[in-house]
Amino acid sequence: MTKNVILSEKGLVNDSVWESGMKDYPTTLVRVIRERLVKEIPVIKEKVNTYMQCYFGYWKGQDKDRAYLYLQKKGLRIDLCINRDNEEAIKEAGFKVHFVNNYQGIAGWLTGWQVPHNTENIDTVMKWLCMAFRQ
Repeated sequence: MTKNVILSEKGLVNDSVWESGMKDYPTTLVRVIRERLVKEIPVIKEKVNTYMQCYFGYWKGQDKDRAYLYLQKKGLRIDLCINRDNEEAIKEAGFKVHFVNNYQGIAGWLTGWQVPHNTENIDTVMKWLCMAFRQ
């Protein structure tokens, strides 16, 4: 890990650790998702990178990474450790998915899910995020 990546031992990284590095970004959606994730997946762990590409990564226990939330000006880009076959269902729920051929994409993850900051469909977002931890 680099000095810009902060890991939690358990639960979420303290807000004060990442807030200043992301002050130019809307953070309401990511805050809601983080709060819901820790309630729905109590053993979750988080890593945060505030340098260049701001992201939050999630896993549980000694398991591998399961989800990444990339904070962008217009919304979140979400990469999930679920099968790409789920792209159509996410699109049918009104979201855009543009596959990203990054490390996760090469590994078969669903990547490039675009979630606008003003989404009112948070339950659908949480459904798919939590699915990544149950597979």
